[in-house]
Amino acid sequence: MFTRMAVVIDGYLTEAKLATALQEIAREHWAGGQVALAGSRRRWDMALKQSGSLVLVEYDGDEHYRDALKIKADREKDQLAQANRMRMVRIPYWVQLDNVTAQHYFGLSVEIQQNFPHGFITTKLFPASFCELGVQRFNRELAYLPLPSWETFAGHSGQRAFTCRSQKLIFRRKKRSLLYSLAPNWLTRPHCENNGTRAPCCLAAQHFRTSQT
Repeated sequence: MFTRMAVVIDGYLTEAKLATALQEIAREHWAGGQVALAGSRRRWDMALKQSGSLVLVEYDGDEHYRDALKIKADREKDQLAQANRMRMVRIPYWVQLDNVTAQHYFGLSVEIQQNFPHGFITTKLFPASFCELGVQRFNRELAYLPLPSWETFAGHSGQRAFTCRSQKLIFRRKKRSLLYSLAPNWLTRPHCENNGTRAPCCLAAQHFRTSQT
């Protein structure tokens, strides 16, 4: 029986706070942290049991967008979970656990009281710092967000990050620079398909344009 009591999360979500919240929600269905699967040395951040099956959960901090080796290791974990017929849930560091995302990621109807909006935590961890695989991951995850969460993310991030000069974020890697420029309508266009239930993939595809100098 999952809890029906309100779960409180103070401040932005961290791996520890996610584990505490899920443990409160799952109660006897909580499967613990640092979960290992038979035949693999990989460990998953946490897990809970749903419908007689294990749901593996990973909290992906900013290093999961900046480090290509970590991204490849994450892909291996995803494949192992699939091979073991277990559902894999990844929570990006720029997403908060609230009523909408609990339903979206876990299918749980629970009251969550939290006071931090979806979006980037500090000015040092924007997509301009991501590696190319990280940008691709970010685009996919952004497109998968439910529409209410996407709108909150766009509003919060728009105030903090995307008002940079000409809406451009520039970083240099070795002798090459990658220029990420936001599509003009990225922050103002709510949706165009999927019955209005989530942010469309077309927006994520428009999110960044890459050029070399």
